[in-house]
Amino acid sequence: MKRRKAGVWMLMIAAIMLLAGCGKGDDNITIFMSDEGAVSQDAIGLVQEKLNTDLSELKVELNYSPLFNLQKVMIEYAAGGNSIVILPEDTIKTYGKDGAHIPLDEYFDKSEYPEGVFESGVLKDGENDAVLEEHLFGIPLTEMKMFQDTGYTPEGLLACVLVNAPDKEAAVKVLQKLTEG
Repeated sequence: MKRRKAGVWMLMIAAIMLLAGCGKGDDNITIFMSDEGAVSQDAIGLVQEKLNTDLSELKVELNYSPLFNLQKVMIEYAAGGNSIVILPEDTIKTYGKDGAHIPLDEYFDKSEYPEGVFESGVLKDGENDAVLEEHLFGIPLTEMKMFQDTGYTPEGLLACVLVNAPDKEAAVKVLQKLTEG
């Protein structure tokens, strides 16, 4: 009898988890952002509003964590459901060694973003270990027209598309829109 109750509970938990994930479609792009300095909440709101207006086929949510915490960042990388992260360069490079970001070379001219070109891990199809390669992995926030228009352009932050992004092409589209304004 106890086994049967445990089985029913497990089935209920699995159903709840499935239903919780049903509301998120591939048309949602979540950006996680955190830094060690002060942020302009108005700038974050303006950028999110402009992205949702300009990219009406997508719903973009910009989540900003006001307290920079490496444990929080680790959780956001592993289980946050994010498509893009905007974080300090050293943090990006640390997590990138394990292949956390996609190379952006085919979407952007890497000569325009030298700060975002560095050696980092790249996961190859069918392999579990990342191979170190030099690519454009991040776009500096200072080079993003949409942030420039708000007057919020702190130094040392890079935006990267995560390798586990639900829709990498849509995430790249959002990143391109951030640079174009």
